[in-house]
Amino acid sequence: MRTPVQSRSESSADRMLAATLDLLADGGLAAVTVAAVAKAAGASNGSLYHRFGDRTGLLLAAQGLALGRIEAATAAAFARADAEPDDDRALRLLATAALDIFATHRGAMRAYLVEAQGQAAFDDRNVRSSHLLAATVTGWLRDRFAATGPDAEAAWRILFALGAAQALFDDAQVSPTALPRAAFADAVARAVGALVR
Repeated sequence: MRTPVQSRSESSADRMLAATLDLLADGGLAAVTVAAVAKAAGASNGSLYHRFGDRTGLLLAAQGLALGRIEAATAAAFARADAEPDDDRALRLLATAALDIFATHRGAMRAYLVEAQGQAAFDDRNVRSSHLLAATVTGWLRDRFAATGPDAEAAWRILFALGAAQALFDDAQVSPTALPRAAFADAVARAVGALVR
């Protein structure tokens, strides 16, 4: 049985977006060329242009996908934390999830939040995502801990800075001493808890 054209087209677009995100993770924005994406996706340059218009259209679609995944992972982490009655464990769940999200989406975060900063085509979506995440984090901290607005905002900025730093630097670049992920998550949870209580 022949695959419907629409199904093949969506699959091809999905492959192109996956290839774009892989290239971003490996080499940043400069690594994403129409030819490199088409080759990695097993598609033609023409099909990429047909589907996304141009390189910027492709990068915008990949940005929407990557930031949407970050937003969804964040929402799921907060849903799990809401279900945890112990405040300290809830904070540890969130800190662990944050570090996992930063690690999983490092390439996209570096490309879109750092490399593309100041490029008008990408700024609006970056700001919307950052503001959505800020509202999620600060709202939860205010609701759960009765944190003041400034304390909740400061906690968000610490987490945002942590994510930006992890997007920019490998752990070995930050310190010669390795820090186990669980210990790092526990320390982040304690720091946020100390700030908002």
